[in-house]
Amino acid sequence: MKKYNSIKINRLLLLFISTISILSCSSDPFSIELYNQLDISRQTETVEIDLKKIPESIQSLIEKIGVYDVDKATFLTKQLIDMNHDGVMDLLLFQPDLPPMSSKIFHLKLQSEIFNSFNNCFSRIVPERIDDYTWENDKVAFRTYGPAAQILVEEGKKGGIISSGIDCWLKKVDYPIINKWYKESEEKGISYHEDHGEGLDNYHVGASRGAGGLAVNMGEQYYVSKNFTHHETISNGPLRTVFRLDYEDWDGPNGKISEHKIISLDLGSNLSKIEVYIEGTDKISAGISLQENNGSIIELNNSILLKQNHFETILSNVLLTSTEYYDGFHVFNPKLKDKNHVFLDFNVREGKLVYYSGFNWSESKQFKDHSGWEAYLKKFATKIDNPIQIKY
Repeated sequence: MKKYNSIKINRLLLLFISTISILSCSSDPFSIELYNQLDISRQTETVEIDLKKIPESIQSLIEKIGVYDVDKATFLTKQLIDMNHDGVMDLLLFQPDLPPMSSKIFHLKLQSEIFNSFNNCFSRIVPERIDDYTWENDKVAFRTYGPAAQILVEEGKKGGIISSGIDCWLKKVDYPIINKWYKESEEKGISYHEDHGEGLDNYHVGASRGAGGLAVNMGEQYYVSKNFTHHETISNGPLRTVFRLDYEDWDGPNGKISEHKIISLDLGSNLSKIEVYIEGTDKISAGISLQENNGSIIELNNSILLKQNHFETILSNVLLTSTEYYDGFHVFNPKLKDKNHVFLDFNVREGKLVYYSGFNWSESKQFKDHSGWEAYLKKFATKIDNPIQIKY
């Protein structure tokens, strides 16, 4: 009996020692080094850590792992994303503060208490408003249109729309408004097309490209997709919302075009990132509707702005891309409703392109003046051509 107890105690002791050993090894921090090669500081810029490139001991505990800023001796807000919904996290996001021309060490290590962060970046399908898909962060909000809205038009019913254009929701608060505005509209009859102190949706899309929809042109004919046919919300969180939209194959000048998009919007950014996966064309454009034809077009680094009078305010829309995809811009203005646009032109590279769509509304007070907005966009373009470098 004593021998049996002795063996049992020894086994428990070995198990205890093994467990402590595993936890000890797993709690060792894994260092990553970030490099800012630009002579400008980098804030509110999201870094993506590919989790396949970090040790399995860290991957296995990733829900409990925090991002530790060594210089500031503090944990940063993080977000994990499973891009393909296979149950395994693919990306770890955080927003560092990097001085100009600098490098900085961050540790991935066990965080004793993981705080539940507020979903500043949010998107969803909106069945209570037919089937819009909407997305927002602390700066801007957008929406686009789904299959039910298209069917209404095709069946001759009211309330629908056929468009793959992008709508701007003009907000002047830094908290989420999508759910609030839809709920107040549905339950109280409060229109979000009027400003009740938080902003409004008074931007017209119709059959136009709105604030960044795609088109392929041949001469004066423009080919476009219809409404998205399928959506998938990939992630909402404190730093990013990301989702997928699929489209039915559509007619182009040289045959059918297939398309799907991955759209994301990060905390602190005025621009959505739109990754397009496309077959059937090697040239394509994104358009900004000229609306009332009262604006001015401004060309900046790989980007175009439309600064226009918008009722009693100023609205400045932008389309921007990297040098890799940039192919100039053009204007098509036949002075017909929903046909008038300035287009940013792209080269499709191996079936893909990436561009950014955003805006600044004067009532949001996010920038001191329009020159401040332009300076922001110049830096934005420089940053996407010179991403933060990651050393694992």
